[in-house]
Amino acid sequence: MNRRNWLSKATLGSTGVVILPHLGIAMPKTNLGDTYLRLASNENPYGCSEQVKKSFLTSVTAINRYAFPSIPQLKIALAKRFQLTAENILLGAGSSGILEAVVHFMLQREGDVTTATPTFDILPAMLEKFGRKSHYIRLKQDHTLDLDAMLAKTQEHPGLVYIVNPNNPIGTVVASQELRQFITEATKYSYVLIDEAYLEFCDNPESMIDMVINPRVMVIKTFSKVYGLAGLRIGYGFAHKEWVIELEKFMIFAGLPISSPSFSVATVALDDENFVDFVVQKNTESKAIVVETLSKLEIDYIPSQTSFILFNISKYPTDFMMDMKNKGILIGTRDYLGKKWCRVSMGTVEEIKEFTKVLTELWKA
Repeated sequence: MNRRNWLSKATLGSTGVVILPHLGIAMPKTNLGDTYLRLASNENPYGCSEQVKKSFLTSVTAINRYAFPSIPQLKIALAKRFQLTAENILLGAGSSGILEAVVHFMLQREGDVTTATPTFDILPAMLEKFGRKSHYIRLKQDHTLDLDAMLAKTQEHPGLVYIVNPNNPIGTVVASQELRQFITEATKYSYVLIDEAYLEFCDNPESMIDMVINPRVMVIKTFSKVYGLAGLRIGYGFAHKEWVIELEKFMIFAGLPISSPSFSVATVALDDENFVDFVVQKNTESKAIVVETLSKLEIDYIPSQTSFILFNISKYPTDFMMDMKNKGILIGTRDYLGKKWCRVSMGTVEEIKEFTKVLTELWKA
């Protein structure tokens, strides 16, 4: 699919398939009101914590008020958690809101974008719509980012390097020391943006946030995944205060696109570490169930450090996605390395047991 058309509606009505252009993921169409086991969109199956729910219900009494006072409060909370200052914090309606500001920032200066393929390429795709050049670097044989090739490319074509770590839709992660060395070298030529949407699910998560002392480094994160707040659209980023100032020029009332209830629950979610630990533990249990089933069925898969697993369905004789849908389960599929793969999001342990049961039935049919 042409990345320049990523904003267009990409629904293939005749086949009942919806394409997510920024990932190349195909998902089945559904109708409003249909009930399915949703394992296609990397959502948190456990929702949000009870404390967050209570905060949300309380906050709706003030939805007639603008959220101006909440902006510095959330920035201060984030700064305290990550040992920075409020000047280092950028807020957006989801991390995509911050990515949009980065697009505007890059359009004001010369430079190309270097990123991996496949990856969550919504940022380079949007820049391409405005005529900017993107350089897509293939993954290494172990499915991890080829940082050496990315460094060589940005040396040749400086501008911006966009890295998703852990990488979506593959699920692999780059070793922290290797990534730190890359950032140090790459920022001699380009800005570097690290997307850590799935970092909390890693076995040994180590953020690059401390590297934003470099004025060319930004790290973005989200409340959509481990905190279970995808529907409220709360993204946040960390950067040197000079870069934050530049980016906020492209955001009307910087931070205000986030609603008052969203601000209220974000600070509560941030403090609920027990819920985060619970979600990560359950995600680990679900992945173990999927891996065990894939191994028994002798299906190739890519070990994942995220809340999803990518496995090879090239040997499946019919339409795996639609067969799953007919069994009441939504999953995504994509092409990679000339083969067909399924990306399955981790549901609850009970949901994953149902998925592996259906997977086994279909695979052995």
